[in-house]
Amino acid sequence: MRIQQILLALALGVSALFTGCAHPITVGPVDANQIKASGTSRIGKSVGYFIAPEDAQREVTSGGGGGDKVSYKPYADLDPGLYRALSEVFANVTKMKSANEAAAAGSPLRLVILPKIFTNSSSSSALTWPPTDFSIELVCKVTDAAGAAVTEVKGIGKGHAEYDEFKNNHSLSANRATQEALVNLVKALEADPALRR
Repeated sequence: MRIQQILLALALGVSALFTGCAHPITVGPVDANQIKASGTSRIGKSVGYFIAPEDAQREVTSGGGGGDKVSYKPYADLDPGLYRALSEVFANVTKMKSANEAAAAGSPLRLVILPKIFTNSSSSSALTWPPTDFSIELVCKVTDAAGAAVTEVKGIGKGHAEYDEFKNNHSLSANRATQEALVNLVKALEADPALRR
């Protein structure tokens, strides 16, 4: 009886040690080369996008499986994919170093894109920590060079992955969600008439 109590206490201690820890994942797209515009001609404008330094470094924690959590840096992870998506739609894309770069004299930038990223994750598994479900909403506020509002576009994505799929890529549901969000962002940008005026 005493041995069973000791073993139970050890099992609970090990469980407490591992429950609640945040495992790092990345939320970049599955394949950025597959993020393509449907049209053959880009919008003939030079645009800049700006990610604030504090956003670039921001780490987010959301739900995983087995009581654990996952952590990631959505702005840093999505930056290359966002550049790719914007480059599919606009003639020239620049990553801005400051929010007021477009307003500087002589700047070729006609539009400024300010992305905000919202994420959520969960898992149907009590035994494995990677999320089986991940959702992402990429909201891009678009202004002119002077800062006046032009439009707002969104790309929303959801990703799902089961154990057999994610055992070699713990980020798979997040990668699938991001891929879908960026593809949908391209479609939304192409369809918005305010960006062509």
